Amino acid sequence: MSDLEEAKNFVYNILLTDKTTENQIELYDEIADTYDQKCVETLYYFPEILSRELETFNLPRDSKILDVGAGTGLLGKLLHASKYTNVDALDGCATMLEHARKLTGVYKNYTQALVVADKELPIPAKTYDIALMSGSASPAHIDVTAYKQIIRVVKPGGIIGWILEDADTCVEVNSRFQDDFYMKTLQKFVDEKLWVAVDGYNPKTIANALLNRPGDVFFYKVL
Repeated sequence: MSDLEEAKNFVYNILLTDKTTENQIELYDEIADTYDQKCVETLYYFPEILSRELETFNLPRDSKILDVGAGTGLLGKLLHASKYTNVDALDGCATMLEHARKLTGVYKNYTQALVVADKELPIPAKTYDIALMSGSASPAHIDVTAYKQIIRVVKPGGIIGWILEDADTCVEVNSRFQDDFYMKTLQKFVDEKLWVAVDGYNPKTIANALLNRPGDVFFYKVL
């Protein structure tokens, strides 16, 4: 098996497939020390793409940002390089978050918590101007029904942005994306007047996001 085939097997047959949250956290515990290298091997450019698309909004550099599923801090480092000065890290895996804690000047605060539909995050409502998910919105990660918990901690007028695998890939590897459940749930939150899609980002498809396949970028404005 070639290196690229091994990378595809890891992403499509292990990382993104249906599993319990507990099993996913266990997986990240196992790969935390080699995670950044795995991102290189899988041609993973989610953080670069999402940070670049965020720049189109021309937001103040002191905007309060929550990096949801911060992991080892790949997105945080890019935000820091872009002079964002007020970024917090949230992740459900303590082992991954320990790597983020070692970064100098990237994050101000760290929260270890799972983003799940039936439990509020240990963060006050309307805290952040921006929430971002780079990889944590992918299949077998934060379920779309739990996005409401992220909406709760973002201020009205603030934005939530994320990137995930293209729709065909998501449907193929994970049952939660079948029968248009994902997009229907996003629309449900629109119908509930929780947020509105940002023009051009529902989604915007970007080439070569992961394993030479495109990724879909979403941005929504919280109401």
